[in-house]
Amino acid sequence: MSDEKFFLDGVEGIIPKVNDTPYKRILAIGDVHGQFAKLQSLLKKVSITEDDLVIALGDYIDRGDGVADVLKWVMENKDKSNYIFLRGNHEQMMLDALKSNGADRITWIINGGKATIFALRELNSKKIIPFNDILNFVENLPQGYSIKVGGRTYFFCHAGVDSAKPLDKQDDYFLLWSRSEFFNTYDGDDVIISGHSPIRYYFDYDANNTRPLKVPGKNIIMVDTGAYTRGGRLSAVDLLSGQYWQSNLDVPGDIIFVCSGNTCRSPMAKYIMRHLLAKAGLKELSVDSAGCNSNGGSFMSIGTFDELVNNNIPFQAHVSKPFTKREYENFKRVIALDSNVFKSVKEISKGDTDNKVRLLEVEDPWITGNYHKAYKEIFKGCAALLNELTEETSCTE
Repeated sequence: MSDEKFFLDGVEGIIPKVNDTPYKRILAIGDVHGQFAKLQSLLKKVSITEDDLVIALGDYIDRGDGVADVLKWVMENKDKSNYIFLRGNHEQMMLDALKSNGADRITWIINGGKATIFALRELNSKKIIPFNDILNFVENLPQGYSIKVGGRTYFFCHAGVDSAKPLDKQDDYFLLWSRSEFFNTYDGDDVIISGHSPIRYYFDYDANNTRPLKVPGKNIIMVDTGAYTRGGRLSAVDLLSGQYWQSNLDVPGDIIFVCSGNTCRSPMAKYIMRHLLAKAGLKELSVDSAGCNSNGGSFMSIGTFDELVNNNIPFQAHVSKPFTKREYENFKRVIALDSNVFKSVKEISKGDTDNKVRLLEVEDPWITGNYHKAYKEIFKGCAALLNELTEETSCTE
């Protein structure tokens, strides 16, 4: 996506005719869901200043493996007068889960809460942000924000509103959870700006290039463009102009490890490599993992989990994903973790025309049961790759 200006279709009738606020832009940011790289990509394009009012529409947590960094960004900005952070349904699920040992906790974990649990542990154990500080912040997040511009009311919330009730009398369900019962029935004059419902899943609206939507015939702007979904972006909309910005579809990466299912070897390699890079002062290099036979959605294996814990390798929640030609194109180095995977990666990449694919032979512990041996082989390979990267870095300085 280029840096040219993009404007919402049909938004002319609901943007303010007069800006009688102290702000040059009033920016709504959609659901982040732990996609820190996409958040960085978006912020670079938007270039927020003190003259902007920023309203984040909730769902900072869950699903993505950058939850810790997203929470750090939120906490760094929460006390600034021009930032408003709203509560999303995922923040609500977290609060409900922490007060319960039963169904609420299971519901949260099923919906991506495992990523947040790891992030909270990391931030607390490393004394970056105490857990209680985050909990107190989330407990006090508002569920809506209203502002008058040019005599008209603009209301920001996570999910939606009930047009049969005044904005100051809305119930939790509509503000945090509503979908079709909001955008199919709302007929109010107030303009509602919301996230929560990924547009590509609820509207027949250019699914291959999802962008923020002014709902036809209604005073609704929807901003959730599915940042956590495959092919999704993170978006921001300026209420005063109708202009919008989006993160890159895929944030360019440096190294991706590939095994078969993306539950054992490749996540182990991802976290080992990130750990070694951080110790070497090369944390800016990005590392990911995927599986050539993965359908996505599976958690890390217990054996991999145990090896990372036993060897003090920091890690966050991992959810498997398939290796496709997009990953091949997006990463500078592709490391296949056995010869069969190597062949599959070559086929998926249509012959490795850019000569990116390399082999690191590691026995599959899912078959052998020997996770410790896999750890040692992967650590040795990652250390060798680190030496190579360190030499490259020193040559370019």
